Amino acid sequence: MKICFLADGQSVHTERWCQYFLSAGHEVHLITLRNTDLDGVHFHFIDAGNIASAGGNWKIIFKFRKVKSLVKKIKPDILHAHYASSYGLLGALAGYHPYVITAMGTDVLITAFQSVLYKMIIKFSLKKADWITSMADHMTEKLIILGVPREKISKVIFGIDDKIFSSVHHQPPADKFVITSTRYFEPIYNLPLIFKAVKIVKDKIPGLTVNMIGAGSLRKSFEDLVNELEINDVVHFTGRLPFEDLVKTLNQTHVYVTVSLSDGNSVSLMEAMACGAFIIASDIPPNKPWISDGVNGFVVPVDSPEILAEKILFVYQNYSALELSCIAYNDKIISEQAIWSKNMAEVEKKYLSLLK
Repeated sequence: MKICFLADGQSVHTERWCQYFLSAGHEVHLITLRNTDLDGVHFHFIDAGNIASAGGNWKIIFKFRKVKSLVKKIKPDILHAHYASSYGLLGALAGYHPYVITAMGTDVLITAFQSVLYKMIIKFSLKKADWITSMADHMTEKLIILGVPREKISKVIFGIDDKIFSSVHHQPPADKFVITSTRYFEPIYNLPLIFKAVKIVKDKIPGLTVNMIGAGSLRKSFEDLVNELEINDVVHFTGRLPFEDLVKTLNQTHVYVTVSLSDGNSVSLMEAMACGAFIIASDIPPNKPWISDGVNGFVVPVDSPEILAEKILFVYQNYSALELSCIAYNDKIISEQAIWSKNMAEVEKKYLSLLK
């Protein structure tokens, strides 16, 4: 097959999709508004100026003729946009079929309900698609509210590479208690909640180490907050880590914390689970299918550093007992639902059925 993705070239998700279908023997094209270079992928960059991750990129609509011309020239068997908003709109305006949209989270959970105009744009994009993938059940329900027939939607969990992320190598240090976060430094990920909880537990947990892995527009303000809270001796901003260092850190982590205000289906959460970490996650719909409260993790409110601190302290005090049940539960749920290669093989089958 010749597959053309319309997606953010700087997204790790885009890279994974492109590389999977490339390795499966397909010809892969990527049309993107953010410059990058992926080995083996036919790359088509459209310069639309600065593209903000936070949204508001309304000027991209003026690039639809360029997209339409490129798609016509490429003549893919499948045109597949990631995000129902920006790239989904460009794909819809291209008027090409079979056309697939992957909803990523914010697009259908938040953006579509911010204004009448946004809702109209996203409903238009979704209506033009022949097939829509959703990352989780709560997203599927939002898509249905937006007018998409249920039979047009499939849940596709992105999942993890089980050859890389594995609890076999789980070995947190005995002389430290390691907490890790791998979420972006952006408002929706609610990271100040973690810092405030760390302030509460800092003097109660010897050897406390907090890894803040990632990057984002709020890094400087977060560093200032950490200094203000006087926890800069235990909180470490690592930036983005090379892949092998990320895996090593997760394997050495006692507790993985994600307190996002909204989410699609967090691959970062699945990676931490696969590596054997105990999870503390915000009490939002996408996290609940992955967390059995008190077995492999806890769910906590998005606005209470006191409760988050209480759960962190509980895990520290009871870690030996929690570790065994945590790893067994994580391994089971990951193997059943979140293996990347299995889930992408199902996407490949669907592509072929669309061609028929």
